[in-house]
Amino acid sequence: MSALLILSNWLFPIGRAADIAPVTLRPIQPDDAGALQAFVRVLSPMSRRLRFHAALNELSGATLKALTCVDQRRHVAFVLTVTEHGTERIVGEARYAMSSDQETAEFGIAVADAFQGLGLAERLVAALIDAARASGLRWLVGEVLAGNSRMLAFIRRCGFAETTRGVAPGLVRVERSVDRSLPVPASGRYRRLREARDACTA
Repeated sequence: MSALLILSNWLFPIGRAADIAPVTLRPIQPDDAGALQAFVRVLSPMSRRLRFHAALNELSGATLKALTCVDQRRHVAFVLTVTEHGTERIVGEARYAMSSDQETAEFGIAVADAFQGLGLAERLVAALIDAARASGLRWLVGEVLAGNSRMLAFIRRCGFAETTRGVAPGLVRVERSVDRSLPVPASGRYRRLREARDACTA
């Protein structure tokens, strides 16, 4: 079954009815290269290091192509976007790449600094889990910097277990079976969404 079946839109309430702002979860597309580069550039230096395990300011052209031109089967990628004044902006991305055993996939995730703590990362992880299960995979795995306590706490809440076996010093391997979905709230902690959007566009 193709992971392309997973397409979702959510309306997150941020106040009065007139203030409801849409945050869209969708598969990444090749023409998202510019938006993905902009997303990476506005991440804080620490967020970029935690996501890519390296100090960088932006992605190379080759990396952008590799991250946006995906087949949505062996390499699955989703983005979270907001649209203001007719311009769609990426505020989160998550992906996995299938391993050669065809049972395991390695994942990565990032959310714009101003949008962290709003429950958006849970929705991205939930989408990856559902896509992996639909594709016949059994496990999602990843490597997290040992000092990234916030990410490790988040990943535990999502049902991942930790191990240091078979990984380089300074890294923690996390793994989760995809046999069950990750519950996400129907509505959540989105009172700060307007401020987050303003910060992202400032």
